[in-house]
Amino acid sequence: MKFPTSYKELNKIFLNASDPVIAELNGEYIVDILSFLPSLKRLSHRKIMYTRAKTQLGHNVLSGRTWGRFSVSEGSFKESDFLKAVRLNYDREKNFFIIKNIRDYIRCIEDNTLYIGKFYYRIFERSIFIGYFSLEKIQ
Repeated sequence: MKFPTSYKELNKIFLNASDPVIAELNGEYIVDILSFLPSLKRLSHRKIMYTRAKTQLGHNVLSGRTWGRFSVSEGSFKESDFLKAVRLNYDREKNFFIIKNIRDYIRCIEDNTLYIGKFYYRIFERSIFIGYFSLEKIQ
């Protein structure tokens, strides 16, 4: 899918996307940054999600290196316009302190294979919107 570049259009896609099913997120996804930040897709930026001991978890891979471990939960969140979304919470013990403040919110665009996400950075209990990204399941 070719994504628009305007935040207004990306937000419209996010709002019109469907409720994600957390149980169907297990797998590997290629990530594409859709905002003013440079895309990391060409560096094979991926997210890998899995279930361990009945808990949904995941981590990022960038240029073959693991970073940014996260927990996966679902609900309705202020940052997702109170729509049902899956939250990726980076506040995990093994992460650098600067990474611990990242929160991603994702919604499903296409048959549990394509998602759009919003990412935020928490500063003093306040969430600062950074931009959009897409997740496409690797077959």
